Amino acid sequence: MLNNLQSSTFINNYNIVDWDQLISLLLTVEGSNVTTDPARWNTDTPGYNEIYTMWSDANFNSNSIKWINYYPGVHFEQSIIDNIASYLNVSIHRSWISRIDPGYFAPKHWDVDDNENEYLKKGKIYRYSVIMGDPTHGHIFIVGDDYLYNCDKGSIFKWHNYRDWHSGINAGMKPKFMFHLLAY
Repeated sequence: MLNNLQSSTFINNYNIVDWDQLISLLLTVEGSNVTTDPARWNTDTPGYNEIYTMWSDANFNSNSIKWINYYPGVHFEQSIIDNIASYLNVSIHRSWISRIDPGYFAPKHWDVDDNENEYLKKGKIYRYSVIMGDPTHGHIFIVGDDYLYNCDKGSIFKWHNYRDWHSGINAGMKPKFMFHLLAY
């Protein structure tokens, strides 16, 4: 189910990747935890302090803010990303898979990137996200004014703006996985 889909555009269901097999692999691999620990953030990069301060001012329960990122060539095969980029007819700036476990969430933020200025030299930045799992009660993704819930596995969404504010919530009973790609 897609609700109020204005900021993002649904492209297609991408089922060339065996999403279940990839999720099974990632469940056995230690990814990179993202938490509210300020030591994990490059606070010299504009944007990080803004987000961290916003969360603190809102009095978020910092123990419930956590997600895990997985990167191509480190945690899974680069060929998966290359295949998707080819399908979308784009070149890759960077890509990753995010995982939010039950009871955790990624509150409102935008993805600050230390290399954004380098990306912009190549032209307009595009962002895509792919739902990796089956429709699951409690798995919610909010981007801009849109919220995605109960989307089919393999659903690809093109963001209106790669810097849109977004949130991921897992009020379900199993991990929530999404694939993300910044491209030109």
